[in-house]
Amino acid sequence: MLVLSRKIGEQITIGNSVKVTVLSFDRGIVRLGIEAPKSIPVHRKEVHDKIVETNKAASQTDILSFRNAISSKNVNLANSINKNSIDTPTLIRKNIKSEEEK
Repeated sequence: MLVLSRKIGEQITIGNSVKVTVLSFDRGIVRLGIEAPKSIPVHRKEVHDKIVETNKAASQTDILSFRNAISSKNVNLANSINKNSIDTPTLIRKNIKSEEEK
């Protein structure tokens, strides 16, 4: 870990595109300003940890629930993808077109 001492108004840089400025220090609380491109996410650690936890939970697919959801809607996902290689927008367009023809 790199440990730096900075005064109010002084900056550190991370790479070529991130600047951290010490804005204030009051009663043991340091306020930092962070300038970074929009492509670089900047979060407090507790927010970052919650995002990681949520993403892990979302990636755990309960296959039984997934199958039940598909079968309750009379959708055969495997056949429609493998048989015709049709993407969802195409399926929607074909359904709309067939409704117009009626």
